[in-house]
Amino acid sequence: MLRKINRKSIEIFITGALLVAYFLYFALFNRYHINYQEQNQLFLWNLDFIKDQFSLPGGLVLYAGSFFTQFFVYSWLGAFIFTINAFAVFLLSSYIQKKHGFNNIIISFIPVWLLTILQSNELFIFSQALGFLALLSFCALYISIDKTRIRYILFFAGWPLLYILAGGFSIPAVILCVLHELLFRKEDRKYLISFLFLITGLLIPFLSSKLIYYIQPDKIFTYPLILELPSFYLYSLIIFLIWAPLALIISYLVNLRIKVKNSLLSWNLTNVFAGALIIVAMTFVISRYAYNKNADMMFGIDHHVQQSEWEKVLNLSERYPGYNTLVIYYTNIALYKSGQLFDKMFFYPQIGSRGLRLPWARNLNLFFGGELFYQMSYNSESIHWAFEALVAKGLNPRSLKRLAAGFIVNGHYDIAEKYIAILDQTLFYRKWAKKYQRYVDDPALCKNDPELKRHINLKTKSNYFSEVTGMNLPDLLSDHPQNKMAYHYLVASLLLDKNLEGFANAIMSIGNYGYKRLPLHIQEALLFYNFYEHKDVIPEGFSISPEVITRFDDYATTYTRFRTDRAAASYALKEKHANTYWYYLQFINN
Repeated sequence: MLRKINRKSIEIFITGALLVAYFLYFALFNRYHINYQEQNQLFLWNLDFIKDQFSLPGGLVLYAGSFFTQFFVYSWLGAFIFTINAFAVFLLSSYIQKKHGFNNIIISFIPVWLLTILQSNELFIFSQALGFLALLSFCALYISIDKTRIRYILFFAGWPLLYILAGGFSIPAVILCVLHELLFRKEDRKYLISFLFLITGLLIPFLSSKLIYYIQPDKIFTYPLILELPSFYLYSLIIFLIWAPLALIISYLVNLRIKVKNSLLSWNLTNVFAGALIIVAMTFVISRYAYNKNADMMFGIDHHVQQSEWEKVLNLSERYPGYNTLVIYYTNIALYKSGQLFDKMFFYPQIGSRGLRLPWARNLNLFFGGELFYQMSYNSESIHWAFEALVAKGLNPRSLKRLAAGFIVNGHYDIAEKYIAILDQTLFYRKWAKKYQRYVDDPALCKNDPELKRHINLKTKSNYFSEVTGMNLPDLLSDHPQNKMAYHYLVASLLLDKNLEGFANAIMSIGNYGYKRLPLHIQEALLFYNFYEHKDVIPEGFSISPEVITRFDDYATTYTRFRTDRAAASYALKEKHANTYWYYLQFINN
């Protein structure tokens, strides 16, 4: 039956099916890490940005990668761009293999499979994929030329240009061209030419680092390749880079033993079954080792925080397995912003008061950690974290927006205008920039923006040192007792640190923050405190509901029954009371 089916039709069907699967994999399962990559860079439409990108080798792939990454604000568009690039990689890989007598569609998809693995990690930015595309494009052009002299001219004139445009991605092209000459050409001078190719591949990067670029010695032959990847992805990157030369060696060895006219594998049931097994094996490796569901959920939570989609943050947080500091940090912000902090805080994993903010560290914490201070209207600290993130990561839209808004709040309009001007040179943040430029031109308009108005009203009036490990909550409340978020986080930190005495003192002013009833966890904490301290602390005008008292009686009865066996008590209470403050207080060890 397979003989009756046109071979070309089968190849088109398989190619189309694999590319559709490729698109769906990124569009459905990696959509948030595509959004995250966009937030880590900024493409500017100006000449200075072009000059900056081309100040080091690999300027073209860096510039093109940044250009396409700006469209990752729409994850489906990012997945489509990924797919188009993967299709181009497949076509070039297939062409190179066919030119060397190794024609098999499944084998031609191996670079695409490796690319799928690498792009499953957020550290592998799109410029890296374009670098490999540039490498394959040069190699395909080189082997397509049969005239010896023209081919040599192309290498000696074109490869240095490739190094300038693609940097370290050009190095495997030297190896591939040498193998092409040694294994598949019969020119008399092929050994001399191959030697000259290798010398060119060594001298051009070395001389460029001395005369044109300033590059660290260990990056002369690799920049802008990103090698700081987890081991599995790093091994995949190494195979990815050497695959084209390796395929040539395999092709040479195969053709040395088997005379192949049209295809290494004919279309029979055995080979189709073997190809299907290879595809299944590739799929297994991606799903088992490359795809990181938890990471994509974490980036999804970050994405929804930036969009102020608090219920979506909580929905993802509920599905996130285990304890993750960033997830807990964002969950607590979302609980406050959605008005559920004191009713639902212990329905989610907690790790003490350190789950309320990220520690100061020169890593990704700088990028994520400023969100709390912005939401809390702790403006000076929000600016501090945004600036440090800008220094650590380079230009990125999130930090620039925070800096512009922060300096508007502080009344430093000339500084704010500097950051707004940068965003005005982008495609997707120009509208935001023009909106905030109006606030710079006419500060009175800030009162029409709820966020800016809130930040201005809560702007600090007194001087105090910023706490490295804390949040300066007492200082913020001393300046502005009406800072509702600062008050909530103060009470939350006391609960999370199991400081019931401090909690009992702080909770007496809860009536000043618009509550008509005591939230669930506040009732639970007060009931526990009063029971064990033999007190009757209740804020004026509030009471503890009978339902909470009934549940506490059930909790206390069960706890008393297993008092001598803590593990048994924890097990018995977990089913009905795991989401209570009582259970957290007595059984969660921070």
